[in-house]
Amino acid sequence: MEYNSIKKLLDAYFEGTTTLAEEQLLRDYFKSDSVDTSLSQYAPMFNGMSQAAQEVSTGMIVLPINSGNRQLWLGIAAMVTIVLGVAGFMYSNNSLTQEEQQALAALNESKAAMMLLSQNLNKGTETLSLAHKFETTKNKIIK
Repeated sequence: MEYNSIKKLLDAYFEGTTTLAEEQLLRDYFKSDSVDTSLSQYAPMFNGMSQAAQEVSTGMIVLPINSGNRQLWLGIAAMVTIVLGVAGFMYSNNSLTQEEQQALAALNESKAAMMLLSQNLNKGTETLSLAHKFETTKNKIIK
């Protein structure tokens, strides 16, 4: 095969777009003695794949039986535990003591006072901003 067609097949191979027949052409090319020197770096890879394709495993593969059933029960148990935990948290008695209720009311009043103070400070800041603009404009006009 000529260099250009092999180079195109290599590019397609590394992009993952070759067919099985094209890959076989590449393996056959790199097994031959007429490999171009600029492509010789790929020869060990394709020769190794050819050897790996001929390997056969003779060992026994033992698959566990009923492992899915055990995982199913563990999953169900985990879900029941989560549901019970969430339900217990949601329906727990959240009654506050009299002192806690008074503290909560005082906190809410303090929040309201702080919001009012914040609003008034914001109005004052806007007024100062307008005064600064007025001063800048006055200085431009007077000069």
